[in-house]
Amino acid sequence: MPQIFDEAGREKVRCQLLESGFQLIKLYGLKKTSVSDIAKEAGIATGTFYNFFKTKEEFVYQITLYKRNGIKEKLSALMTNGKLSKEDFRKYLEEIYLADNNIFEYLDDREIAVLKARWPEEYWKNSRNDEATTKWILEHLDTPNPTCSWKLLANLCKSIALIGSGKDTLYQEEYKETIQIIIDSIIEHAFL
Repeated sequence: MPQIFDEAGREKVRCQLLESGFQLIKLYGLKKTSVSDIAKEAGIATGTFYNFFKTKEEFVYQITLYKRNGIKEKLSALMTNGKLSKEDFRKYLEEIYLADNNIFEYLDDREIAVLKARWPEEYWKNSRNDEATTKWILEHLDTPNPTCSWKLLANLCKSIALIGSGKDTLYQEEYKETIQIIIDSIIEHAFL
């Protein structure tokens, strides 16, 4: 008999699936992680997975949104009187780029190529979302640089994510310092 969930139960199971899937993909990669593995780890039947996600590729996209939303909540928690100081913004950027939140760091080039081929373009590039998010952040800085370009800020942030997805080609002993230098550039550009 299929499980029936109320809204709270549905959200709890959805989060369990996303967390379980993220951990399994980190361990085994996307190709070797099956829907049945994810469902089993979350404690549900395989068929129930498809009540939440149409495909495994959509599921991976939802993991990225889930992790991003968690980071946005942390950003809001860092605000004092609705504003972010340089140091709090630095903590936020470090949480995004140095913590273990980017699923793309655990995918190989082939898996990323499959996602690019199967995901709609707006999953990869969404100018409206980029603009809204970046401008929202700029509005909440305590001393924003009035000449800060939201597009440049978005590109700097995206460049760190791209570096993270290819970090195995970088010198690992200098990886964190590399990211810190880019974060310094972001802070320098965004604040007075």
